[in-house]
Amino acid sequence: MTFEKVSKGNPEQLVMDQHFHTAHSIAKFYNNQDKVQVKILSSGEVVLRDKRAKIFCAKRNWDERAERGYMTNIEHAYHNEIDSIQTFTKRNHTAISEYFLLWKFRHEYHLNRIDDEKLNVITGSELSKDQQERLEKNAIGYIKEDGYVPARQMTGLRIQMSIMQLMHELENVQWGLLQATKGHFLSADSYQNLRLIPISPKYAFAADYQDQFVSYKELAQINKQSVDSAVEFYFGKDLTKCPIV
Repeated sequence: MTFEKVSKGNPEQLVMDQHFHTAHSIAKFYNNQDKVQVKILSSGEVVLRDKRAKIFCAKRNWDERAERGYMTNIEHAYHNEIDSIQTFTKRNHTAISEYFLLWKFRHEYHLNRIDDEKLNVITGSELSKDQQERLEKNAIGYIKEDGYVPARQMTGLRIQMSIMQLMHELENVQWGLLQATKGHFLSADSYQNLRLIPISPKYAFAADYQDQFVSYKELAQINKQSVDSAVEFYFGKDLTKCPIV
């Protein structure tokens, strides 16, 4: 399903371009031009993009309740971890796990958008578009006159529920800090099955590892796993410095 456009001028300032991986995280890989190198898998082209580029975003795919609510809380807790890296015992492993799942599911719904959902029997209210947008701005859900729930409301709720469910599996997971002794980490557009979060050219979090240095050979193997995990693209500060076996 395509995204629903907002009213002219976007009076409620609803978020249209929604990052599945945060702009703050992408900027950790910036070069001296304040951009990252992106390898487009479909074409093989390498392009320079800043953290606000559309390639890093979904188009109004979840609602404002999610965007400015629980998602923001998860992002802020994770940003605290990558802005001031703590020792293993002081690290907020829960915050890292929650962000890993948030990224995972936002990207999943970016690739597989859902349709508005019909509620049998129930009919909605006769709300103008302006009224609908004011409700959404205030984190209030609504049902359209024809009995359909907007897809973005369902997506925001489904992502939230999925994170809550999978956190039961990850509640005891601890994230080790990997440090490259030579060369750079690259990052996939998402990690669905590989529990890895590259956080800068020199550092990455890896689930169920202790903090450790990785050799150039080990880095090449990790980067190959990132490439294999990527769906549409992968990125880094300088891809020529990212070994891949």
